Amino acid sequence: MFRRTVTLLLSAALILICFSSARAEESGLFDKLSRMDGADERLPLLEKAAENVSSVLTADPYTVEICQVYYEGDRIWISYRAKGANIQIQDGLDLENGVYADITAGDWTVLDDGSIIGWKECALPDGSEADPQTFYLVFGKSYEHRVGITVRRNPYEQFLQGSSSAASCPAQADLAMGRVDLSGSVLLNAPDQASSWLAWQEGKEGSGTDVISCWNLYQNGSQVAYDLYGASSVLDSGEILFEVVFPRPDDVNGLSLVPEYLEAGEKPDEAIALTVSVPGN
Repeated sequence: MFRRTVTLLLSAALILICFSSARAEESGLFDKLSRMDGADERLPLLEKAAENVSSVLTADPYTVEICQVYYEGDRIWISYRAKGANIQIQDGLDLENGVYADITAGDWTVLDDGSIIGWKECALPDGSEADPQTFYLVFGKSYEHRVGITVRRNPYEQFLQGSSSAASCPAQADLAMGRVDLSGSVLLNAPDQASSWLAWQEGKEGSGTDVISCWNLYQNGSQVAYDLYGASSVLDSGEILFEVVFPRPDDVNGLSLVPEYLEAGEKPDEAIALTVSVPGN
């Protein structure tokens, strides 16, 4: 996504940050948004993991409040409430040093009183993680205001790895499980598939090679989740990198990733069995 140009006219006198349990009754937006049609499956987990906060900026005619926040690894989730006619809200979040954390997921809805409630998941660029970290939600008629929140970073609970030596597509998976989801990457060494992916991205006909469209999460031989992102890219090395995200499983025993091909469907014989690992190993 393209970053929108913003002019930051922040007035410190207009910010009110209050980590007070007295505002708890006004939080719970992750829960409310989870009831929308097609809502992200992780929202109920975010409702449990997130901290209820109240970071408010009123800049007439707008009022924007960050209501919940959860920061883990290289991702930040917030829920927010916004009021004001013709308000524009930036897709991603700004860091304190001006670095932009791009949006990876989110949604919003308009309430009966005309106010907006929504949520965002944003990914920090490599090397920009800090603990604590300050994030800014940028808004206004021309993105001229921002409201900030400073939060502590939460650690991952477990790390998982696995590999598949299938002749057609050797693959390596590295994932981390936190309080919200199981996320990470699958690196696929398959030159024929890479050529087909590149041809498809350029609007050309592929080589005829059946390509992997996604990886599904299995547990003890049964499917438990589809990949929520399904994002992939061809690296300069010729390998294919899949970014995978699944709702947090109840436990990690018996987990595996099964590739699903565009034409042939799933191939369990090429599954990647996942085992708990130590970071860096």
